[in-house]
Amino acid sequence: MIAWIQKMYLRFREQFWYLVVGGLTTVVDFVVYYLLSAVTPLNYMIIYGIAWAVSVVFAFFPNRSLVFCNTGTQGIGRQFVQFVSSRIATLLIGEGLLFVLVDLCHLPDGWMKPVVQVLIVVLNYVLSKLFVFRRRETENTSRRP
Repeated sequence: MIAWIQKMYLRFREQFWYLVVGGLTTVVDFVVYYLLSAVTPLNYMIIYGIAWAVSVVFAFFPNRSLVFCNTGTQGIGRQFVQFVSSRIATLLIGEGLLFVLVDLCHLPDGWMKPVVQVLIVVLNYVLSKLFVFRRRETENTSRRP
């Protein structure tokens, strides 16, 4: 049984750590969103943007090092710009979805936020894997098995 668990971990290590880091990032996002909703009169769209910014800053380094195993400093600036750019794209998608669901469909934002967040997590993984942290022949990045 332990051998099987190790085999599965090695096979799905990246997805495992993405879920862990993503889960922590989502907690940060939700805490900021719901705290600001409770203590400020700000519009939910502004609160969504603030929660997004805090969670993006939180997420970059553990995604880079733990999930995609880029431990060197080469390319870190480019990766940060691409990471933030991809997150801006998903921010706009998330805000667009919230606008449609809350303002046009009149659904409660407290319930729609988690629905939108699940879609954004999946899209963020795909963008990070294929666009931000993809291995390049010219970069010397270490990878864990």
